[in-house]
Amino acid sequence: MEARMQSGLRWAAMRQIVTGLVGTLGAVAYTHFIQPEDLGAYTLAALVYGGLFLLVQAPIRDAVVYFQEHDEAHRSAEHSCTAHSRAAFWLLAGFSVVAVLLVLIFAGQMGRLYHSPGSVSLTRGMAVVFLFQALAVVPAGLLLKRFRFALHEGLFTIAELILLVGWVTLAALGFGPWSLVVPYLISSVFWAACTWTAARFQPWPVPQANIFRQVARFSRSLVGSKLLVYLSRNLDNAAVGTLGEKALGWYSFGESQAEYFGIVVGETVAQIALPAMAAVQRQGEQLRRIYLDMLRLTAAASIPMQVGALVLADLGIRLFLGEKWLGAVPVFRAYIVLWLLRTLLNLGDALTSATGRPQIRLAFDLIQLPLFAAGIWFGLQVWGGIAGVAWALAIVRLAVGSLYFIAVLQLVQLKVRAVLRALLPCALAGAGMGLCVHLARVILPFGNGTAGLGILVVLGMGIYAAVFYGLDPGGFRGLVRMVRDILV
Repeated sequence: MEARMQSGLRWAAMRQIVTGLVGTLGAVAYTHFIQPEDLGAYTLAALVYGGLFLLVQAPIRDAVVYFQEHDEAHRSAEHSCTAHSRAAFWLLAGFSVVAVLLVLIFAGQMGRLYHSPGSVSLTRGMAVVFLFQALAVVPAGLLLKRFRFALHEGLFTIAELILLVGWVTLAALGFGPWSLVVPYLISSVFWAACTWTAARFQPWPVPQANIFRQVARFSRSLVGSKLLVYLSRNLDNAAVGTLGEKALGWYSFGESQAEYFGIVVGETVAQIALPAMAAVQRQGEQLRRIYLDMLRLTAAASIPMQVGALVLADLGIRLFLGEKWLGAVPVFRAYIVLWLLRTLLNLGDALTSATGRPQIRLAFDLIQLPLFAAGIWFGLQVWGGIAGVAWALAIVRLAVGSLYFIAVLQLVQLKVRAVLRALLPCALAGAGMGLCVHLARVILPFGNGTAGLGILVVLGMGIYAAVFYGLDPGGFRGLVRMVRDILV
């Protein structure tokens, strides 16, 4: 099991290097050629796509991974398609077709509501993207279930490179917001075709009704949870959209770039840990060990990136993206603070799915939703502007997320004090790094130039490693060995 996880993390790390380059180079490219207003129109279209995909991706993927048995007709687990995976596909297909038809019909009303005629066709285009992405959910979940991480991550890497080439080429050719949509369509078609072929997925024969009920019973809490997550993620975008496309473009950019710093590590580790934890879901000691090891790895890798981004946000955006995007800096910083915790909670989401307890997430999402709505109102009406909305919602999510983190630890029977003690060295190292980099930026005469940015990044990395090692030599060496085993 440990060897499989290390292999998965190795391939995931390689893919994330590519994803990091795609995200960075892509953002640098398209932000030079499109305006905040264009990104605002695209964000309105992505509201629909994001909601639909959120409702199906985790509930269906996690159900495919959770049900461990294989059909008797298939002797090879490597190529079997369980009755549960076929049932998951047909449930997903029915929902997707109806959803896409509704979006195609009602996209015009949404454009008129936001006084954004350009978003209408973009919304319809993203609905088609969703359809192809949905087709890939079950076969991609089967690849993860079979621990075929190299193939899964390799295909995903190619799909990411397609996005990069498309963004850069179409933005430079003047396609405006469509330079963000068309590459997603091409990439999603590639991803769907390749995952079906690689998993040798066959949706036939249609399973019996009781299999559909089992999958629906497992997924319903996740669907409810993801619906609430969608509302909590997008009510703010919907509200900020009333301030105009430019404000929405800044807000969306700041939020998505901050989220990227969490997804790079958090969701990657959680995706690999999910099938591993599902395989030992009834073996308490192994389950705790996997969860705690992956939690340490997630924190140690994510904290320096996020703290560095928090301190250097305005400098990096001005140097690489231009003055026109500086309006996104306050939003970016607010959400970076949130993702310091949210990155760790991705692993908790995987744990609740692996142990068949997704209703825990649903309960906390129910608690958060009214607080989220109140935060939006307070941010817009009292605090004021997009920065007010971002900070108000970051505070709400941090409060509820802390309670969810405690509930996850109780599920796996870990004491809060023991986990905090394990995470404290890298947290203190990150805080020390951030303070030193901030002081160096103020003191050094070249601290706000291009060369200064590179020097500050290298300085921060050295300080983080030195402080981490000084506080916990054994833990630092253990993480270095884990990373070495993953990469070598």
